[in-house]
Amino acid sequence: MDVVEHVRQVRDSLADHPRRVAASAMGVFWGTAAIIMLMAYGTGFRDFMREELSRFGRGVVLLYPATTSSGFPGYRRGVPVRLHRRDVARAERELHDRIAALLPHHLSRERVLVEAAGTARRLDLSASDERFGHYRNFRIAHGRFFDEVDVKQRRAVAVMGSEAAEELFGSADAALGRPLRIAGRSFELIGVTAPKGRQYMNNNRPDNRLLMIPHTTAENRLGFEEEAVGNLLLFPRPGVSSREAVAGVLAVLGPRSGFHPEDTDAVKWFDLTEILGIVDLFYAGFMVFVGVAGTITLLIGGVGIANYHLATLSERTTEIAVAKALGARSATLVAQTVFEAVVVAGGAALLGAALGLAACAGLASLAPTGDYPEPIISGLVVGVTLAATTAVAVLAATAPALRVRRIEISTALRASI
Repeated sequence: MDVVEHVRQVRDSLADHPRRVAASAMGVFWGTAAIIMLMAYGTGFRDFMREELSRFGRGVVLLYPATTSSGFPGYRRGVPVRLHRRDVARAERELHDRIAALLPHHLSRERVLVEAAGTARRLDLSASDERFGHYRNFRIAHGRFFDEVDVKQRRAVAVMGSEAAEELFGSADAALGRPLRIAGRSFELIGVTAPKGRQYMNNNRPDNRLLMIPHTTAENRLGFEEEAVGNLLLFPRPGVSSREAVAGVLAVLGPRSGFHPEDTDAVKWFDLTEILGIVDLFYAGFMVFVGVAGTITLLIGGVGIANYHLATLSERTTEIAVAKALGARSATLVAQTVFEAVVVAGGAALLGAALGLAACAGLASLAPTGDYPEPIISGLVVGVTLAATTAVAVLAATAPALRVRRIEISTALRASI
């Protein structure tokens, strides 16, 4: 029996039992669509969260001075920790092989009043040195960021987020070079940053509404404590763990700031990469769930295909006996049954894949770009899903198909009389 005859036989069989075929293929159809969609959105969520973290600053560790605790001889309990810029600079020099940067940073406790062009808004104020924009992943859309000269000379210059500039000046273009007043003191706006999106990881103090000035200017003009540090932004070098970098910094700062380096209450720290680890762990668990759910779905689909062929072979026992009596080989009849299963399962899987891909594309087009996770479709995932579906179909059809070998011609023909 040639391939053309196989195809004709499959066509006739499917035409005779359309409802049975649809019922047996439904599990494969929906299972394939669901697996592709879940995998696409799972990968999209992981990459979206990684992008959100990178907007704040890749690999950043935040350190906040707090108060000392008991249990360390020679150190009093409950003493507020004060960090100084000279000590921070020393720690950065001594640990240059472990940390890429250690930035002194002031952040206003409350939003400051900013007045410009007859409009007033309250904005979050951030003060650091000239490296702040680079390490916090700010891109300048208009103008420039303050530089080392601005920091040393304590110039009254400011850089503003795009959303804040639009609210105060009407547009980011119109804001550049305009005067503004921060807490009643005069400043010049020298730069406006590019938008950073919704920033779900930093929604309390979004960068798009942030006002940035040199930390020396904040101390000189806005009353921040001279030479003090409100908090630190630590950026470990590649290959250096956050814990190792923090331990090195505390070992340098502790003796100079009155706390024991192992006092975990003296300086609190938070590693943003820990969130990334949680995201990756969630993604791994999600993939395991999808894998288990996909396996169960494929097994259900396999059971449906097996039942379809058992019912079909029972109805066609006489036809098969006649074919064997006329010289048809059992291997040929088995191959025809398996081929029919591959056609049914493969067609259902292809239609399911098409539905999954179309649903991903449709849902992605409805969501604003960059605001929500977008599905990331992997050709490998689609290929593996289709291959697994075909393999399950072959295995599911093989057991019923082997019954063809056990059909006795004389018994089957007598039973049909």
